[in-house]
Amino acid sequence: MRRLVALNILDAFITGSYMLTIPLLLVDRNIDLTTIGVIFSAFPIVFLVSRMLFASAADSVGLKKFFNLNALGNLASVVLYAISSSPFSYAIAKAAQGVKEGSLWAVNRNAAYEITSSENPQMVTSTILFVRALAIAVGAVISGFLIFWTGFQGIFVLLAAISILILIPARILNIGQRRKLTLNELFEKLDPRAVDRRIWWTSMVMSSYTAASTLAVGFVLPIFLSEKGLGYWEIGMTLAMYTGVGALLLPITLRRTPSVKKTILIQGLLYVPAVILIPISGSWLMIVMVMMMAFGECTSYIIWESLISQSVIECENIATAIGFLHAPSNLVLIPSFLLSGLLIEKFGYVAPFWIAGILFLLYSITAWRLLKHQDKR
Repeated sequence: MRRLVALNILDAFITGSYMLTIPLLLVDRNIDLTTIGVIFSAFPIVFLVSRMLFASAADSVGLKKFFNLNALGNLASVVLYAISSSPFSYAIAKAAQGVKEGSLWAVNRNAAYEITSSENPQMVTSTILFVRALAIAVGAVISGFLIFWTGFQGIFVLLAAISILILIPARILNIGQRRKLTLNELFEKLDPRAVDRRIWWTSMVMSSYTAASTLAVGFVLPIFLSEKGLGYWEIGMTLAMYTGVGALLLPITLRRTPSVKKTILIQGLLYVPAVILIPISGSWLMIVMVMMMAFGECTSYIIWESLISQSVIECENIATAIGFLHAPSNLVLIPSFLLSGLLIEKFGYVAPFWIAGILFLLYSITAWRLLKHQDKR
């Protein structure tokens, strides 16, 4: 378990750096918001396709190959971002980022399920998400300081070194069955007609959260904070605190399984009012509301993982089932990224934030309808 956690920490550090660095880099290169949305939309397309292919293969050939691919994908994306100079080349770099994320999340939860014997698999994967949240926070804040002192190229040197380090835990992890995989077997597993109806229903519920998070955070939040007058290191600190609050929930999940009803109520009461007030608040209240939204979103990790474990834990091919479960969410990312830039340019920041609030409320209500039978309190 420690090796899997170590790999996730290193990968999440790079993800946290990208969360801050890439939107600000594109703005610094005088790329307009609509084009930024198009560039970011390359990510979910590649992420979805690669994740589904890798997940289908992983159920037969084992998981180690895909952890190694994650390390190489991280290095490739760093190099491509560093040498890019046009919207098209940045889109290629974003696609490489999709491969690095697709290779990891094709097997990440499955690896956690295989390593642990816990009766609450959603708590194990929630723990990994909270550890990742802390690493993302550290990545964002360190990147903010490095960009301030050395410029954008300085951060890419650090990220390239971390990408190489990922190969150490990746090569040690040796999980899952390994046997020869035929193309017929691969594509047979990818047949959506064989997917259980409950997985498709759960996936639609999850996609409303994905759309909300993309519209309110995605590339929107760092650019919004920049336009509000915050410097690079201040934005880095804010994003670090945003993702880092998830780590504060770690002791709760390790101690006991929280009530589903209470968790959903808390996430809604924190997230929805905050996302409404952020675009219309002054500087100090805006930061408070961003932190309040962060607590709401990080609380929802528990519900997200509960939805996944409930849907796939009894499936024969868990990695493939998880891939199908995330497919609608990945597809929703594309219009969400495109709409983010268009909405801001046409109507200002109020539009994406308020729409995100409505979508998150919808997610909370529908998730409760799916999970209420789990709550025995």
